[in-house]
Amino acid sequence: MTIRPAIPGDAPKVVPLILQAIGAIALVLTGTDDTEEAASVLRDFFGQEQNRVSYENTLVLEEDREVAGLVIFYDGADAHKLDAPLERAAARRSGRSDYQIPTEPEKSEFYLDTLSVSPGHQRKGYGGRLVEAACDRARCLGHPRIALLVEVDSPDTRRLYERFGFRADYTKRIARQDYVHMVRDL
Repeated sequence: MTIRPAIPGDAPKVVPLILQAIGAIALVLTGTDDTEEAASVLRDFFGQEQNRVSYENTLVLEEDREVAGLVIFYDGADAHKLDAPLERAAARRSGRSDYQIPTEPEKSEFYLDTLSVSPGHQRKGYGGRLVEAACDRARCLGHPRIALLVEVDSPDTRRLYERFGFRADYTKRIARQDYVHMVRDL
């Protein structure tokens, strides 16, 4: 098992994992109601620089040279800048010039945007290793805390993050879904 920085060529293997983790948020990020179109848009953006779902913000976990999981993270202060390319594309796609992607992180935090482990590799501790890798990156960059969002109706996921040292902070609504904002001091 190894954790490495993602490369643009990982897109076909990681986008299904991103979709597995973020669900309906993929439709919000891409400005479409079609999951296949959203997957195509995410594949394109994953291979580009300077956006929320870029390979630049991603670590990939491999087992036997197979992508088994990923974590996407970034500085919350960069959220608007990283969302801007996605917003412009979503505005064109949706025909809405005022299209906006809801901001997930606070400016003062390092944000764990997406964590996903493929079904065949779950229950091996890989999620925890990816969380720790994201925390290590945040520490190296001088951030005092890391944050993430968990769906309110996912108590098992919430308990998982609590085991990793996260605590509930407040509730936030995105894409007609309520999320618990969770933080961990580093």
